[in-house]
Amino acid sequence: MDALAIICIVVGIGSIVENLPLAYAPITTLRFFNRFFNRVFLSTNARCRALGVVSATVAMALLLLPFGDGPLAGFLHAVGWLAAAEALWFCVLPDSVRRVVNAIYSFLENSIPAPVLRVFGVLGVLAGLAFIYVGVSVI
Repeated sequence: MDALAIICIVVGIGSIVENLPLAYAPITTLRFFNRFFNRVFLSTNARCRALGVVSATVAMALLLLPFGDGPLAGFLHAVGWLAAAEALWFCVLPDSVRRVVNAIYSFLENSIPAPVLRVFGVLGVLAGLAFIYVGVSVI
């Protein structure tokens, strides 16, 4: 297996693990993620900056690993640039990151009905399965 296949499988497993609870209990999952994410990662500026350092590490891995040519490699390279921009934002402006994340969770919890969140969860699980399929059999 090359690096591209391993990245695809890891992204697929992560997508399934993140979105499967959203398909079963969307409101409870959103509340748990909101409390967990705010308490563990966004409670202080230092923790928010530490999350930015982790994001920078992921960005470096996606930008520096030799994925070869092709559309999937280009997609992962673009995701690496987005992770680099996110890392910069988390490290330079942690207060605005916390405000934006809290606003997103508030919007999702109050404005979007549970059946729509379930559909998003199922689509996320299907995307994870597609990434695993691509990583195992296509590449």
